[in-house]
Amino acid sequence: MSAEHTTLPAKEALDRLKAGNLRYVQNVRSVDSMLSHSRRENLLQPQTPFAIVLGCSDSRAPAEIVFDQGLGDLFVIRVAGNIVAPSQVGSVEFAAERFGTRLVVVLGHSTCGAILATLEALEQPGERQSRNLRSIVDRVRPSVEDSSTPSFDTIARR
Repeated sequence: MSAEHTTLPAKEALDRLKAGNLRYVQNVRSVDSMLSHSRRENLLQPQTPFAIVLGCSDSRAPAEIVFDQGLGDLFVIRVAGNIVAPSQVGSVEFAAERFGTRLVVVLGHSTCGAILATLEALEQPGERQSRNLRSIVDRVRPSVEDSSTPSFDTIARR
């Protein structure tokens, strides 16, 4: 939340994320991340995120929690299936340019709903989807069409 974040080298930012993720896995929260909510008035100052995270919209994988970071620490872009459109790339570029953030992380996770929806669409092509959901499925499809990709049933049972 201080100006030091804007110049934090990528390696140090990555080390900070790894340490935060280790705390998350160990079910421990840092005092800083817990107290960040009480420092909301500091957030009226310009943003100084130390990392940019492109992650999935899945409710089970919020970057601030899985990396044990507080308000203002991360610039997070979330989209189902981690599909990247020009607006998401522009968001990454914006944060890197505007805030000097040096680290960009693409955060994946297990049992992604967008991947499962795509597998379902491949196995049941007649099912109707909204145009917007179809746009996500169509962007994910090339990644899962490979014949070596497990079926929906295999993934859903994991």
